Amino acid sequence: MHGECELARKGYVVETKKTSDLLGKITAGPWDFDHRLALAAQGILENEAHLFYLGMRNHLLEAARLGYGSAN
Repeated sequence: MHGECELARKGYVVETKKTSDLLGKITAGPWDFDHRLALAAQGILENEAHLFYLGMRNHLLEAARLGYGSAN
């Protein structure tokens, strides 16, 4: 279970890096539609990865609280 949580965390970090890279390309003027759409789509992917990690972490916290057999 811990390994799955670590994979989820790493996946979340990958998505935050992609978002950060996009944000690092902000210009003085507004972005065109394609760039704004790409940023919005990446934001969704990052949020989904974050929620997945939080869910896995909560399972691990429950296992710590109740015992490993109760969390499955």
